[in-house]
Amino acid sequence: MKKTISTVIILLIIAFIWSNSYQAKTDSVQLSMFFTTNIQPLLIKLGLHPNVTILDTYVRKLAHLTEFMALGAVIYYTFKQIFTTHIAKKSILLAICIASLDEVIQIYTPGRTATIGDVLLDTTGSMIGILIMKGLLKLFH
Repeated sequence: MKKTISTVIILLIIAFIWSNSYQAKTDSVQLSMFFTTNIQPLLIKLGLHPNVTILDTYVRKLAHLTEFMALGAVIYYTFKQIFTTHIAKKSILLAICIASLDEVIQIYTPGRTATIGDVLLDTTGSMIGILIMKGLLKLFH
């Protein structure tokens, strides 16, 4: 039952990631700017005065990192129930495939582009998620 639930969660995370990639650039920018404009006043209160364009870039990259961090954690958790060896390597490999397909989707989405940098960022996020999940599983088992 755990494998089924965690597999469904993986599929939901992938659907979320890929649905964001299917958004035209104007819709994607509008969504990230929503978060950027809500974060900026908080940063100003903290004494920081970030440029909106630069802040938006960080928001977008942090979104990549966070999505794939969650994905990596759940993939590792699921694979831990299925495989006995090389679980982290298999998890990273799947995450790289998903990240690569994510960028391919963006090639065919109006106004979007694919970058190797985003695949590397997504892979880094997955690796962080895997490390966190490994630590949590060791802590609670």
